[in-house]
Order: sequence, then C-alpha cells, then structure tokens
Amino acid sequence: MKVQKIIFALFLVSFTFLSCKTETKQEIEQEAKQETIALKVSGMHCEMSCASTIQSKLAKKKGVIDAKIVFNDSIATIQYDANKTNKKELIAVVEGIGDGLYKASETVGKKGCATECKKEDCDGKQDKKACVEDCEKECSKTEKV
Repeated sequence: MKVQKIIFALFLVSFTFLSCKTETKQEIEQEAKQETIALKVSGMHCEMSCASTIQSKLAKKKGVIDAKIVFNDSIATIQYDANKTNKKELIAVVEGIGDGLYKASETVGKKGCATECKKEDCDGKQDKKACVEDCEKECSKTEKV
C-alpha cells in the first residue's frame, strides 16, 4: 500500500512540474516583441542569385519571422522578434554574405513607412489604384536614417 502511495505522489509531482513548464514556455512565446526594419541593400547585381541568397540567409537567422527582398528597389523588409535578434545583427547578416560583397543600411520612406505601403490606407478613395501607386512610389523612395 505504501508503494502505491509513493508512486501516486511521484506521478502527481511529475505532472505538476511538467504542466508548469509547458505554460511557462507558452507565455515566453507569446511575449515575442515583433518589429520590422527596412534595409537598403547595395551590391546586388541579379535578382535570382543575389536577392534570393540574401533573403534566404535572413530567413534562416534566429528571430527572423519574415524576410522579403525587392530587387528593383534594393530594399529588404524584415519582420523579427526583437527579443531574439536586433537591427545590428540583421545588418551584419547581410554584410557578412559573400565576404562583404553587400552593404546594408536602415532606411525610412518619406512618409515614415519603413515597411511596405499599407494599401488599406487607400480604401474608400475614388481612385484607389492611383492612390496605391502613389503610396508605393513614396515608400520606395528611401533615405538613410
């Protein structure tokens, strides 16, 4: 009888510790601090090799949620968890590819849109297509921060 009580007590203690550990892990995952950065990337000469290599390397970086490269604008838009990585590390990833072949600097658009244009800003306007095109033109114009 004592053996059964000991085994039952061990089971309860084990179950309690395991369930607490799972909750803590979920809480940590929910506390992700998502941020977005836009980088001006120089040194890219081709879309298929250069841009896709940079995008792939960024996507593999711990803490990166999403990475997109627009070759024609030489812009990398990166969503990341600020608790796991930071702007300096992301710039270092780009500049570390190909032994320093590429250079990266943070950019911001004239309207302050460091990420992609929000097409929903044009909802309800008469000429939505023209609005979206104007927004994208403004956002693609970048300057160093």
